[in-house]
Amino acid sequence: HGKQVRIEDVPQAERDRFCITPEEVQELAKQAVQIEKHYGRPMDIEWAKDGHTGKLFIVQARPETVRSRGQVMERYTLHSQGKVVAEGRAIGHRIGAGTVKVIHDISEMNRIQPGDVLVTDMTDPDWEPIMKKAAAIVTNRGGRTCHAAIIARELGIPAVVGCGD
Repeated sequence: HGKQVRIEDVPQAERDRFCITPEEVQELAKQAVQIEKHYGRPMDIEWAKDGHTGKLFIVQARPETVRSRGQVMERYTLHSQGKVVAEGRAIGHRIGAGTVKVIHDISEMNRIQPGDVLVTDMTDPDWEPIMKKAAAIVTNRGGRTCHAAIIARELGIPAVVGCGD
């Protein structure tokens, strides 16, 4: 475990570089319009670009769940402020609170109870059952398109990803 994946620092210039061209953006937009026209509703569409050939692929399309809440306005009031213990990229616009449970491995999933704050290194599809129980999710690794961020947005659960250690 962990022998095929490594964490590597990437220079800021590389992180800011776009991975697709304006022409590829146009092609993906055309595909998205066709898919939404076919299904007759807004869709969440995932795509991939082959690292060798550069060819674009639509890999998944499912009904969109976030934009449909666009007309709902929620207001939150922060009654107190605690010590900042981690910083990362905020996902969603909600505030989560609960008992913090640091989970090091999926085998510990039974420790999460509904309303707990899930804290872990990163998530993958095996984590979804416990993510659904969480009041909030915090991960060491990841960005706005990581698994934890995508699932948190779909479920309407606030998250902070990419906090480091």
